[in-house]
Amino acid sequence: MPLLKVDSVTAGYGDTEILRGVSMVVQPREVVSIIGPNGAGKSTLMKTIFGLLHARQGSVTFDEHDITRLAPYRVVRLGMCYVPQVANVFTSLTVEENLEMGAFPAGKADQTESKERVYAMFPKLRQRRRQLAGKMSGGERQMVAMGSALMLNPKLLLLDEPTAALSPKLVDEIFERIARISETGVAVLMVEQNARQSLSMADRGYVLANGENRHEGTGRDLLNDPNVGRLYLGG
Repeated sequence: MPLLKVDSVTAGYGDTEILRGVSMVVQPREVVSIIGPNGAGKSTLMKTIFGLLHARQGSVTFDEHDITRLAPYRVVRLGMCYVPQVANVFTSLTVEENLEMGAFPAGKADQTESKERVYAMFPKLRQRRRQLAGKMSGGERQMVAMGSALMLNPKLLLLDEPTAALSPKLVDEIFERIARISETGVAVLMVEQNARQSLSMADRGYVLANGENRHEGTGRDLLNDPNVGRLYLGG
């Protein structure tokens, strides 16, 4: 059984329809990348999966639970966490306080084990644990956001543009951390503007355009597809 199954989902805002019959799956432990031009509906799809936006048609199933109409806090309890592109940390709190806030939905009094697991994946956060998140660089904030989500030990992590507006060096570092997260057994579904780099590390990928599925396949197959390269990878 897929860990996540999106089946013929249509969704949008007000009278505007953004997604039109989108389908996709994520298997346990997989890294799946969603690419496509601006306005393709990638972020809308992530919000629909997580319950921030409800599908008008179709269904979303996670770990054999129908979550199509579930509120996000209920989705989190089932083992899915979401890191949005912006406003994803508490800037007035320290790194450690952000991690503790990430664990809040679990109501765990002792978070030592969870923190140690996150610090092992993000050693820089251990060094900066007393620093305010608002004083950190964009790449460091992204690590804080991912670390906070991982405090709940999710089965699936949703990442919306994790490398947006970062320098090439920080982009590489974030992708290295995503690979490390995957190695722990957490499945990852990411929307990424660095399409080539995300597909190169993805088990599988999907290409969205105008709110519809256009291509899907292994990361390698999409990278080698001349139509995908010409239309969506810049060559």
